[in-house]
Amino acid sequence: MQQEPRIADLLTFALLCVLESVSYTRKDGQYLRWDHRSGRRQGKIPFDKGKILPFDDAVVAKLEEMISDLRSDGVPGDLFAPPPVARGPIRLHAGSCLEILPELCSRTFDCIITSPPYCNRYDYTRTYALELAYLGVSEEQLVKLRQEMVSCTVENREKDLLRMRREWKTALAVANEHPLLRMILAYLESEREQGRLNNNGIPRMVRGYFYEMACVIQECARVLRDGAPVVMVNDNVRYAGVSISVDIILSEFAESLGFELDAILILPSGKGNSSQQMGLHGRAPLRKCVYVWKKRK
Repeated sequence: MQQEPRIADLLTFALLCVLESVSYTRKDGQYLRWDHRSGRRQGKIPFDKGKILPFDDAVVAKLEEMISDLRSDGVPGDLFAPPPVARGPIRLHAGSCLEILPELCSRTFDCIITSPPYCNRYDYTRTYALELAYLGVSEEQLVKLRQEMVSCTVENREKDLLRMRREWKTALAVANEHPLLRMILAYLESEREQGRLNNNGIPRMVRGYFYEMACVIQECARVLRDGAPVVMVNDNVRYAGVSISVDIILSEFAESLGFELDAILILPSGKGNSSQQMGLHGRAPLRKCVYVWKKRK
């Protein structure tokens, strides 16, 4: 029986929410780990994710949770009732912020809340491989998606940002002239030349991340009204023993590109490093922060 589109969409959403819990996989950092019952090859210590829920139990529990969430917000609990009157227009854009932000009108928005990819080598196309496979994303589309994202993996090739948008010359100059970033990139390049990095793509990735984020910040300043805030969640990172203050660097970019720094809120628990980093350079907790910038009037 063919479902009404909105019912099919809701059930598809519920399915995506429970996909991992009914599978032989579990997200672990940037990868999926395969349970020993999957038949996949195991490491020295076989992985057991514990109870794997039957599909019916998992999807019914998720639908009940959705109903509970709606009721707590004063919305009728009938998931299939006619939709209530929208509180405001909602428009979803699928694509890279580097492509979509330049298409938005200037001085249009009252707030931006975002959590961009972190500069931590996590390949989100691997993290969400299960969901992407269910949605029918091919290997070729996966490679394209990975490249279009803000650079955060060593697989990312360098983007020709100036060719993408001439107006980003300002943002690229801000990134290029930032003293701390220049020191970090010079250090990483030196480590690469001396063979002390576990992947030679790290300097390219870090450079790409900050230069692309400078362009994103410039676009955020353009589309926001005067006095409007940006609220961003991000993580500091560490490579070759050096902690990279992503919060300070991006906030200084923002101040050069039309924002005033309102606050950098440090979340209470400091994040550790990879076991490799700690083994070579010791443990140094990294700040995870929420930045609040306001568009300069």
